[in-house]
Amino acid sequence: MTTNEYFEDLFNRVNLKIDDKERKLIENKQTELRVALRGKLILKDDFLTGSYRRHTIIKPKKEGEMFDVDIFVAFDKKEYGEKELKELRSLVAVALAEIKKENPKFGINSINDSQRRSVCVEYGNNFFIDVVPSIEIEKDKLYKIFDKRTLAPVNSNPKLHAQLLTDANELTGGKLVPIIKMLKSWKREKCDYMKSFHLELLAVEILGGEKALSYSDGIVKFFSEASTKLKTACLKDPANSDYLIDAYLDTDGTRNQLLSLIDVEKKYANDAIKFEHDGDSEFTLIEWRKIFGSDTEKDENRIDPYISSGPIVINKSPARPWCNVQSSH
Repeated sequence: MTTNEYFEDLFNRVNLKIDDKERKLIENKQTELRVALRGKLILKDDFLTGSYRRHTIIKPKKEGEMFDVDIFVAFDKKEYGEKELKELRSLVAVALAEIKKENPKFGINSINDSQRRSVCVEYGNNFFIDVVPSIEIEKDKLYKIFDKRTLAPVNSNPKLHAQLLTDANELTGGKLVPIIKMLKSWKREKCDYMKSFHLELLAVEILGGEKALSYSDGIVKFFSEASTKLKTACLKDPANSDYLIDAYLDTDGTRNQLLSLIDVEKKYANDAIKFEHDGDSEFTLIEWRKIFGSDTEKDENRIDPYISSGPIVINKSPARPWCNVQSSH
């Protein structure tokens, strides 16, 4: 197996495989829900966001785990700007409950309003839509959102983040998104305390400015530069320079832990490149496997065909409690 084959295999194992029919199904579900919400709430904006929108979502690791699609609904700052998150969530939950009751053909199983930042619309075994309330500060430019961990209000712009990643992916020749997915699988195994969104923005900053010659070169560059960029909180939100995306590492007390891990991974990656340049494919793969693990796992995770007005189902696994397992962002 060559180095490129190893990374192609890794990408195939972590990539959430959604064909055109399945993607159309998800698009229809989120679109009809957004249209229905417009009929129930006075909104300034609503839009798809999250890792599904940015094409960086990865496959759930275990059967029964779930992936989600995030919808932001933006309220008018004049009328709702002073309301707390709890009040906004309540407005959304009531509207969704009415939508479920009035539209049985939507196939909504239930509405879970026990989450802290969003309201979960449950469709099937491991797919759901999270409806996240926000306040529009300036259309398409700035929104007041609420931090997932602290629930503190933060001015930011998810639309800008998605566009920056799309532009950066084009500059890398389409390699940035696959590399991010591989790094997110690495994060899930070794440093799940690191925010997925932080990892994405860090990868954009490090890798997004030029064409990537190969997956291995891009990953080596990521670990090499991350070891410097993570020493202090310095990654500014592109939409709000006053907000440091990586400040949570100090609040959580995990910065040194992450720096130590990055230093180890940087050594493995550099050793892998050295062996590759020397033509030693066996030891090259040994070093990469120290970072990303074995290449023997083979599995699939697809959406079963949507039948009638029933739920969306991914895998034919027994029903499980909704929204209690962390999604794979």
